[in-house]
Amino acid sequence: MYKLKHLLGEHMASRSGCAFGREQFLALVEDLYRRYASLEAGSSVLLHHSDSIEFAARLLALAQLPVDIVLPPNAQPQTLRDLQKITRFYAGELEADCPPGFTCVDAFDPDSTLASDLHWPSSAQGAGRLVFFTSGSSGPAKAIYKRWDAINCELETLEQTFNGTEQQSLSFIAMVSHQHIYGLLFKLLWPLRYGHFFEASSYQYPEHLVKRLGAHQRWLVVASPAQLSRLVDDNVLVAKRTQIERIFSSGGPLADSDAITLAEQLHQGIVQVYGSTETGGIGYRSVLSTAATPWQPFTGVSLSEELGRLVLQSPLIDEATRLLDDKGQVLSDGQFLLLGRADRTVKVAEKRVDLVGMEARLRQHPMVRACALLQLPSGRLGALVALSKASELQTPSREVTVQLKAWLGQEFEAVCVPRKWRYFEQLPYNSQGKLIYSQLEQYFV
Repeated sequence: MYKLKHLLGEHMASRSGCAFGREQFLALVEDLYRRYASLEAGSSVLLHHSDSIEFAARLLALAQLPVDIVLPPNAQPQTLRDLQKITRFYAGELEADCPPGFTCVDAFDPDSTLASDLHWPSSAQGAGRLVFFTSGSSGPAKAIYKRWDAINCELETLEQTFNGTEQQSLSFIAMVSHQHIYGLLFKLLWPLRYGHFFEASSYQYPEHLVKRLGAHQRWLVVASPAQLSRLVDDNVLVAKRTQIERIFSSGGPLADSDAITLAEQLHQGIVQVYGSTETGGIGYRSVLSTAATPWQPFTGVSLSEELGRLVLQSPLIDEATRLLDDKGQVLSDGQFLLLGRADRTVKVAEKRVDLVGMEARLRQHPMVRACALLQLPSGRLGALVALSKASELQTPSREVTVQLKAWLGQEFEAVCVPRKWRYFEQLPYNSQGKLIYSQLEQYFV
């Protein structure tokens, strides 16, 4: 059993640059633990807080108990109403902001007689589960239950992979939310578990992040592909690149062209992490050239092929193997290539169309920065396209559409080419940097 006081750094965090120390944090966790101690074993509690320090304190206090911790993807009213099917207990912002229909456990009277011996959560110590929700890219979000043993195994892998030989103190700063598993692991739990430092404030926009990077400290930046791709044409991080130790990207694909440009601008590769809420981390890579760059599996992870799809073996999943929704090729050294999703083949006018392949063809056009295709209720295809800056300024969208249709027509029959086209400065990614295909139809209504 690891005691919290032995794991946390003395100067463990800051909030907008203002220091927050270990003793302050432990006192906060202890007070919350004494309030939560009356919860019955097997209960579940919805946890949502916009401040990462307050969130982390509640998370670790609840994890001292045999209760499940439900992490909603957002705090929208309908999301919270839906989650009342799982729990009526809530921990989070001020009591006055407690959502209707929930009981705020932060407002429970503390048990001052309770001896607190705070430890790092583990399944063996009786901690409950963490409940995440998938992004629902092709349908409604679903609950994913994770044991603390799997979380701790992944944290150990991250520390060994990216800090194993140096054993240096790291500083983390994030542009993503701690409510999702990527932000939770990389922004909070990794620094907390291994005594590193983290900035509690989130910086969704790089212009705000630059102001916090300062002149002395070197940071690990936790970002999404959507945020990074927006930097390509106006990279404000260049002025602070000497303060950046490493940049992580996860939650979706980062275009190779963007990764290469960013590496040239920042003098270091972007560390892309491949995985999902269900599987945990699978592999990582940094793209530095146009040559195909394979992924390196994390320690303990291996992959094989089955009818063109990847099969995963990992200590982070409960079953022996899992068939993934990604097509891929496993190389002789165990590294692997991703070859697109395996579940996006549709029929258009009785002809089979691989949307992944069509998107790849479309992205090869010099006018296209990013794109997404979907099948509309009519049965025909719709295209959402983010153009290069030069194309936005010089060419009307009607002329662009003619050119892009002709480009696709070199490989696909005319009846299969998208009929409706919508143009964006940036594709409509969600807060996790993902495209929710089930919601993209609204742009064609």
